[in-house]
Amino acid sequence: MGTVHEQMAQKTKFEIERCFIDLVQEEGFQNVSVKKIAERAGINRGTFYLHYVDKFDCMEKIQNRLLDELQEKMRNIAPPEIFISIQQRKIYSPFLGIYEFVLDNAVAIRAILGNQGDPSFSNKVKEIFKNTIVARLAEYSPLLADKEFHKYFSAFFTSAILGLFQEWLEGYEGKTVQDLAEVHFQILSLVGNISNLVTRKPNLE
Repeated sequence: MGTVHEQMAQKTKFEIERCFIDLVQEEGFQNVSVKKIAERAGINRGTFYLHYVDKFDCMEKIQNRLLDELQEKMRNIAPPEIFISIQQRKIYSPFLGIYEFVLDNAVAIRAILGNQGDPSFSNKVKEIFKNTIVARLAEYSPLLADKEFHKYFSAFFTSAILGLFQEWLEGYEGKTVQDLAEVHFQILSLVGNISNLVTRKPNLE
């Protein structure tokens, strides 16, 4: 535990970021100003500048924190275990940590991913999916050794995961981690069943 001063500073930063995210949701990032953040947080602008260079720095720090935590949550994802869980009709437990992360940070993630947030954030999230799940899937699938196919699969797969989270966040109030886990499990099961039906390349002639 830090000193009283450090605890107060951390509390102030938390309040600044909370008010910043609220304003992004209400007015859009482009319309947010340091003055508005300070007024909403009940501080003066000098206090804001003790912690952030400007609103862009505030946005970047929030994003970096979210991305670092997401990356850490995905560190233990192992494709073989995912496949076994699907076969056993069980929810893959490491996914629960990711769902908890999304739910715990739902307001911030929804605001930043939204139309009035930061368009670059979605690409950063997809890059993490690509460098973790897709990269590990490539270790087990010869198809992903093909660079061209890998590119298209990455685009499809990462967009699908992000789209699932975005759709869930649109109406997450009252929902639980278990709710998202069950939806995700059903999707993975459906994809698995479809893949079992596809045993050869389609005849396009």
